[in-house]
Amino acid sequence: MKSLMFRLYLVVAFVSLAVLGLTSSTLAQEDRNVPADRLERLERRVNELAERQEQLLRRMGDRMERQRPMAQPAGENLRQPMPPPGAPLLPGPHNPPAAKLAKGLHDTLGLLFLIAIICNVLLAIWIFTDIRKRGEGSGIFIAMALVAGIPAALIYALTRIGDKKA
Repeated sequence: MKSLMFRLYLVVAFVSLAVLGLTSSTLAQEDRNVPADRLERLERRVNELAERQEQLLRRMGDRMERQRPMAQPAGENLRQPMPPPGAPLLPGPHNPPAAKLAKGLHDTLGLLFLIAIICNVLLAIWIFTDIRKRGEGSGIFIAMALVAGIPAALIYALTRIGDKKA
């Protein structure tokens, strides 16, 4: 009896799958037709728009031929052409004076920064040699001179003067 019920369940499952498969395939075919129809309507619309554009261009061309040319404005109000995107800004007639000033300021600040780094390194070397020569002092002043520069060197000099008096 159990095997008969099992077989009956299998038959019902296969029949239901077959029925669902047939209905889904017909629905899929209907769905395939919907995008095709929509695509055809879009193509027709694009063709209509292209024809309208051609007509408008012909009308504009006819109007421009009928009109006489306009007088050219004086050269005093014309702007300089813009450089292409990504082109480097070089001094010249295409660059405003503000750009030249900004570039000069940038270069000057870079030079000052380089001089400050060199000064810090030289001060750290002076503190290092002085500590070695005297045989006393702390290495913290070397690190401070690399970071802070002149203020750290002044603090070191004050502590050194204090050590001499004691």
